[in-house]
Amino acid sequence: MTTHSVSSRGSGSSRGSVPSRDGVFGRPKLAALCERFTETLSEWRRRSISRRGLAALSDLELKDIGYPATTEAEKAKPFWRA
Repeated sequence: MTTHSVSSRGSGSSRGSVPSRDGVFGRPKLAALCERFTETLSEWRRRSISRRGLAALSDLELKDIGYPATTEAEKAKPFWRA
């Protein structure tokens, strides 16, 4: 069984109505935010690498691997656009 202690932080102490740091974002929310940020950066990096790879291929190579002629639009997209 786990016991939890209750602190007086943010509950009418001499600090007034300043919320506790955990009460603003909360540790689970902050961890989720950090995880989401890391996933977004990873996705952007993957797109950037993929698009640079496509840009390095010739039209013949693109045709050979089955990419359509509309690949120019994909190569020109910035990494943050899906």
